[in-house]
Amino acid sequence: SLLSTPPSCAVLHKDYQSLLTLIYTSTTKITLVLRPTAPAPRAALGPIGDLGTAITSLATCATLFDLHGATLASYARHSARNICDAVTSLAVTLADSTGQEYLVRTGTVHDLVERARREVPTDNVTAVKQRWKADREMLEDSLGDINTMIEEAEQDEVGDVNDDEEDFGDEEWDEIGFGSTKKMSDVEIQRTKKVQPLVRFAILLHKRVVPDVLAQSRPTQEAASFNNALDALLPRSHAVVLAMEEVVAALYAPQRPAALASAVTAFKDAISELHRSLVSDTLLLPAPTETDLAKSIGAMNLGEGGEKKVKDTRKWFDQCLAQIHKSADAVNEALASDLDN
Repeated sequence: SLLSTPPSCAVLHKDYQSLLTLIYTSTTKITLVLRPTAPAPRAALGPIGDLGTAITSLATCATLFDLHGATLASYARHSARNICDAVTSLAVTLADSTGQEYLVRTGTVHDLVERARREVPTDNVTAVKQRWKADREMLEDSLGDINTMIEEAEQDEVGDVNDDEEDFGDEEWDEIGFGSTKKMSDVEIQRTKKVQPLVRFAILLHKRVVPDVLAQSRPTQEAASFNNALDALLPRSHAVVLAMEEVVAALYAPQRPAALASAVTAFKDAISELHRSLVSDTLLLPAPTETDLAKSIGAMNLGEGGEKKVKDTRKWFDQCLAQIHKSADAVNEALASDLDN
């Protein structure tokens, strides 16, 4: 291996932050002593040496985060790559330009360093939480789109376009990028309403992953397998986001039942894949045994405030998935009836 004693995640993060500080101060010094109006090359030798060392060390440090999780490493590598590119641009500008562009390049380096200080997580679980939150926000945005469709379709006012707009057809609006102005029919509104519970249950399942999976503590000896499982879980989450977007796209009027049925089925399958990954022994604690449940009930009967009720997290996820399947099947049954008619 590269290192006989791999550095801990905390040590790596501290080193990474220290190197970011060194890059910030070094670029500031270099900019001051090499400014085109009064360059002082000899005075720049020390800061240039410090900057070169810091950049090399930052790149090396970023690769070492692989030891503690792929998601965390992706944050560190992405920030390091952007900073290295910005420093290169600054160097080229100082060498070739006599204007004020060097100030812009310096500001870019400083902005990227500050962003890395804020955004590079302290550990892989935190990194996964950040990505998970971003996916959840996109899911909630999609639900908001669906709610807006229904609200606008149910408005009493027939149209909100002026006379000039009414002269345009749907194809003309599509060509200039505004999309179709076609209103939903009553049947399409009812279809869209049937999709709402499906999407809400899916978001609920996705949201519960944070407190029930990502908030769990793991012994040090299990950290590697836990991180690997979390890294593998993220693509499942993003697949759900993409599948949700396809459902939303299929809901816009004029709806095509076959396309909507296909999108709903794909969304249901994506959620099922996410659930399958979630309920692994690596991510979820084993289901409580009869003994655990008996102890919990006994504690409740005795009024022992120190004991907490045993929570069967797996059962909750299973029940939520069952509701998602039920909602998806209800939508597809309605669509099948529309196709038959």
